[in-house]
Amino acid sequence: MTDHAAYRASRTRRRAFTAIVLGTLGIALAYVSAFLAPPLSRWGPWVMAVALPACMVGTMSFGATRRGRSLGVLAWPIGLVCVLVTGGFLLALLLPADLVEGPYWLGLPRRAAVILYGVGILPLFVLPVAYALTFDALTLSDDDIARVRAARLGDGPPGHR
Repeated sequence: MTDHAAYRASRTRRRAFTAIVLGTLGIALAYVSAFLAPPLSRWGPWVMAVALPACMVGTMSFGATRRGRSLGVLAWPIGLVCVLVTGGFLLALLLPADLVEGPYWLGLPRRAAVILYGVGILPLFVLPVAYALTFDALTLSDDDIARVRAARLGDGPPGHR
């Protein structure tokens, strides 16, 4: 592994951790906004719509980054999921209030359809395919597995294998 690859991997982890921290703070601020006066509480849903996907994508990136390696091509589907989820939440906030007489999108009121299909279901097709296509390149190497086995055998109770 080159120094440049190690630097990219550590930079990816730092960015992911920063996204987790900032996303968590944003979620906390959005919850606090619910206790503020109505003119001040209006920004809470917008902060939540950005902070929640930031925290989620930061967690995915942090978990997918292996020691000494960056995300590589997996950054693209993770970025796409970030755009889908953030865009879905923001679109649901921007759409006008739903009426009983419609319009309906795929059998649901517009806002519900955006959240269910765009935020809930569509990312389920992106990430599993991306992880399946990159599984061999990004999973644990033989050295990693040997190190885990050695740690298991060395740290267990005596006579326990």
